[in-house]
Amino acid sequence: MDIGAAILIFIGVIAITALLFGGWIIYLLARALGAVLGGILRLIGVFPARSSGTGPIVRVVGRVTCDRERCRASNPSDARFCRRCGRMLAGESARRISARRAAVL
Repeated sequence: MDIGAAILIFIGVIAITALLFGGWIIYLLARALGAVLGGILRLIGVFPARSSGTGPIVRVVGRVTCDRERCRASNPSDARFCRRCGRMLAGESARRISARRAAVL
């Protein structure tokens, strides 16, 4: 009886794993198909093209707004990168900062 139960449990685990993997594959295929169809529909003009997120930077006193369309986070004016999405901020805050490296022995 114990061997039969172990075999049934093993078969059940394999079946559940196969269902989850199959569902994951179907999800990935549907997502890829949606991306391809979305690209085709944008090419023929049904949907407008996505914005590149390079809009103007809005400056508030002492703050810089991220130019990425989905982020638009407010950052300190001396920040080089957005604190929410990590994108490099344009403008004065994007200047290069030189640093010296010390030799480590």
